[in-house]
Amino acid sequence: MKKLLSILCTGLLLCGAGLTSCENYDDPVTGNAYGNNSIPEGRTISIAALKEKYNDFIDTSKDTYTTIEGETRIEGVITCDDESGNLYKKLVVADETGAIVIGVNATGLYAFCPVGQKVVIDCKGLQIGSYRKQAQIGTVYNNSVGRMPEYVWKQHVRLINEPKLYYPELTPIEITTPADLAAIDLKEAPVLATFKDIKLSEADGTATYAPGDEGSVKRYFTYADGTQSGSNLFLYTSAYANFSMEVMPQGSVNITGVLLRYNNQWEVVVRTLSDIKRNN
Repeated sequence: MKKLLSILCTGLLLCGAGLTSCENYDDPVTGNAYGNNSIPEGRTISIAALKEKYNDFIDTSKDTYTTIEGETRIEGVITCDDESGNLYKKLVVADETGAIVIGVNATGLYAFCPVGQKVVIDCKGLQIGSYRKQAQIGTVYNNSVGRMPEYVWKQHVRLINEPKLYYPELTPIEITTPADLAAIDLKEAPVLATFKDIKLSEADGTATYAPGDEGSVKRYFTYADGTQSGSNLFLYTSAYANFSMEVMPQGSVNITGVLLRYNNQWEVVVRTLSDIKRNN
């Protein structure tokens, strides 16, 4: 009997010292470590329908906002992130119906939410509104819709699977003439687009995209047919972009970027330097 008790006690001691010998295994990891895996997959509204529903707070001359109420989820693919710093503390999410800007008060978002990452966003309780008529989701800042704190973003986003670059939302529309651009309603912004066979007007072999002492810079260009881009369309580059001091290429180039709305103008925001490709 004493020997049996000794064996039992020894087993209990081993169980306390080495938990793996007593079936105390960690549960398998499921979902993604970033964000909120309790958000149900699937949307309750398309991005286009969401923007239309709150159009009175978006397509307005004032920067206004309202709170999104009721169960409201959008699902889409990140088409523009903050990797280069040209788009600052923002992401662009698109589905097959349209796209919208998401403001997050954090840098390095691309480490967890890169281009090609599918996400579900629980919009309930967040604010939606206008920044110079550009639709944006965030929280209130200075009586307008601004960037939400990162902890709020993590509560409202769920990442779906691994990033992939073959989603249809990542295929840009091609613009070769001013008529192609005119066919796009400003309300559709942001739009992923490639401008084909254009020439940067100020590219002289030494001029850079955004000299550091100028903050952000507007650069104009010429279409393949010789038409100037005009005052309602320009390439926007932030001085904080990691390619801002690169020399602009001369000659014909294709430029892919996100067309953002600034009042009644178009801004072309390049995601990374690789979005600018020489044709010769």
